[in-house]
Amino acid sequence: QDYSECTTPGSSGGCNCDSLMYTSPYAFTWMRSEIGLVRGFYQGMLIAFPVAFGVLMFATGNIIIAMYAIVSVLFISFGVLGFANYGLGWNLGVAESIAGIIIIGFSVDYTVHLGHMYNHAEHEAHVSDRKSKFEFASRKIVGTVVGGAITTAGAGVFLFACQLTFFNKMATLIVGTILLSYVYSLGFFMAMLYLFGPEGEQGNIRAMVKAASKACGFAEDSAEEGEEEKEAQTKGQGDEAVKV
Repeated sequence: QDYSECTTPGSSGGCNCDSLMYTSPYAFTWMRSEIGLVRGFYQGMLIAFPVAFGVLMFATGNIIIAMYAIVSVLFISFGVLGFANYGLGWNLGVAESIAGIIIIGFSVDYTVHLGHMYNHAEHEAHVSDRKSKFEFASRKIVGTVVGGAITTAGAGVFLFACQLTFFNKMATLIVGTILLSYVYSLGFFMAMLYLFGPEGEQGNIRAMVKAASKACGFAEDSAEEGEEEKEAQTKGQGDEAVKV
């Protein structure tokens, strides 16, 4: 049937459009999948970054160190994804949406070790100034970070020999993440600790909780309860001694 009559203005002829068929490029069929990938990617980012920040605060015990570390993770993640998009011309596909979440986990690794060792210097080396803590962390953990970067990047290099595009992309993203993690953890994160790192009780989460509880009166109540328990124990021991 000639369907030109259906589109001709003023045509009075009848038109049966039951057999009309729409053709489109191959990319159009992936539209819903791409929308799902983009939504999943952003949802993963919204979940992964707060979780990573919580892990950093728990591992380091210091909110200032955790903030420096999460900023480093932010730079690493968007640096790798920006290079993939603007440098390599990749769109947000299956490999990129999956690797975008994995990148955050890779990025946290080095900063959390360095931050933990920086904070641990007060207990092990008995130093409180930022320069001494920086030197302690550099002596203790930087060699481990370098070794971890070499082994992880070396493992990712073998994926470049794969024929599937997915594994080639994963190799690029893994190696790029490790390189940027190495640069930002030692070049940015450690530099921030050396220049503006916390000293003494600055940013210490446990000290902040104690100060907040003291301000609310909880610490005084607990101290009074502790004194009453001690007095009761002392009185009980005295009564037993008298009986003997």
